[in-house]
Amino acid sequence: MMNNDNSITVETKLFGYIAENAQSSRFAAMTNKLFKENSINAMVIPMNIRPDDVAFTISQMRGSKLSGAVIATEYQEEAFSLLDRSVKSVSENGYCDFIRIDNGMLNGELMMPDALARYAERDDWEGDIALNALSRYFYDLITEEKQG
Repeated sequence: MMNNDNSITVETKLFGYIAENAQSSRFAAMTNKLFKENSINAMVIPMNIRPDDVAFTISQMRGSKLSGAVIATEYQEEAFSLLDRSVKSVSENGYCDFIRIDNGMLNGELMMPDALARYAERDDWEGDIALNALSRYFYDLITEEKQG
C-alpha cells in the first residue's frame, strides 16, 4: 500500500513519465492520485528529458529500477527505434507511448488509442478527456497485470 506521505519503498513499482516538460503535465499527479486512492504501491515520476538525452535515457532503462515509462508525444517515434519488442499496433504505426521493462527488455505498447476507445465517452470527467483517459487506462493496465 502507498504510504500517506507518498514515500517510495523497495516494493514500490516505479514508472517514468518521459517528456521534455513532464512537470507541467498533470498525468503523473492524476495517476498517482488513482494509485493512492486504491492502495496501489506504485508511483509515476515525471522525468524532464531534453531531446538530445532521450535516446540515452530510454536505452538505459533496461538496467534501472523502473517497471516502465509512459512516453510523451514528442518522443514516441524515437522510443520506437529503441525497443527490443513491441505489440503489433506499435510495429504497424511506428511509435509507442508506453514501454514496459521485463527482464531488461524494452517492450513497446500503444495505450492512447485503446484509452480513448475505452474511456472517451465518459461524461463524469471535467477537463482534458485524453489525459483522464490515459491516466485511467494506464492505472487499469498495470493494476490488472499485478492482480492477474
